[in-house]
Amino acid sequence: MQNPPTLAEPGIMTVYDDRQSIVSLRWRWLVIALLYGVVLLIGYWSLRQEWQSGLAVRWLGLATLTMVIQIVILWWALDKNRRPSDGSLLPFLGYANGMTLARGLLTCLLAGFLFAPRPVGLLAWAPALLYSLERLLDYFDGYVARITHHETRLGVILDMEFDSVGFLIAVMLAIQYGQLPPWYIVLGLARQLFVLGLWLRRRWKLPVYELPPSEQGRLIAGLQTTFASVVLWPTIAPQITQLASYLFAVPLIYSFGRDWLVVSGVVDADSPRYLAWRWLVKQVFEGWLPLAARLAGAILALVLLWQATGLLTGPALFWGAIALLLLLGVVGRAAALALAVLAGLDLMATGLNWSSNGLLLVCALIVVHLGSGRFALWRPEERLLRIKLGHAGPSRR
Repeated sequence: MQNPPTLAEPGIMTVYDDRQSIVSLRWRWLVIALLYGVVLLIGYWSLRQEWQSGLAVRWLGLATLTMVIQIVILWWALDKNRRPSDGSLLPFLGYANGMTLARGLLTCLLAGFLFAPRPVGLLAWAPALLYSLERLLDYFDGYVARITHHETRLGVILDMEFDSVGFLIAVMLAIQYGQLPPWYIVLGLARQLFVLGLWLRRRWKLPVYELPPSEQGRLIAGLQTTFASVVLWPTIAPQITQLASYLFAVPLIYSFGRDWLVVSGVVDADSPRYLAWRWLVKQVFEGWLPLAARLAGAILALVLLWQATGLLTGPALFWGAIALLLLLGVVGRAAALALAVLAGLDLMATGLNWSSNGLLLVCALIVVHLGSGRFALWRPEERLLRIKLGHAGPSRR
């Protein structure tokens, strides 16, 4: 589906006829539905060679059901394929929406593994690879929309709906494989429950207030979906993911809880009292708590290395250098992530020990979530995490 050459000159606005555009979009919708179906049939045929026939049929049924949901969403939202600066309906979907639809297709392939035994061999990696690739495409589709001047309401709808469906399916699979506790399904349904709550408030004639801009929303969502993709890796032990699930749950619960209090009017996001409280919370949780976690994490890592191999061996020097980066706040989130891996490796080798690998994992994940905090020397990763590609300023919810 080739885009018209008008996008090469963004200063020139082309006016399209809405009736012709909707016909063009519906034809494209049909082509997309057929492409989805063909890929699912190819996937089914491939799985029959590697999996039991009955499981392959079940896979096809669940993948098809997910496809129908996504295709219906696309059909419903076709009329929203409009730029914010131009009210006319665009007759083409654009490259960014094509990437989002590819994400939707990957989610369909992922959904097929629900309610089936965990695959073995190379096939065991399929769910993790599918969702990881979906997450990678999500990082770039918004950027492509901005540089091709094709930011539309349709793209926003597809992005949000496909995000929430994909995250829910990944969480369900992780629970099914024993990687996450069953209660995590509530977090997998968090956005759906939030939207349902808004719908009920409007139906009951209750006020719904606007959410203020938030730099943390995108970051928390990105960490959640990244965590969901990692826990699907067959090599990650459940004892690690079960422990980490509590640490990843807290920011998401806080984010949705705060948003609900704002939209329901319990909290006035513009009031001086709320702004003072928010400033205090940010000082504690984004300033001083990460600093304490950096200090404790660096010490715990050095003690763990000293107990395991001594401090002068090659591997210990490598990990010790990473601990020093964490201590100084130099690319602190990346250093913390590396030390979380160290804690996980020790946990798998020796079991959970709260005084060493358990507490190290907690400290590392605090820094991963909240940043390096006060007195950090160099934090280049913050721009990468907080700025949307193609935007000059901080991301907004």
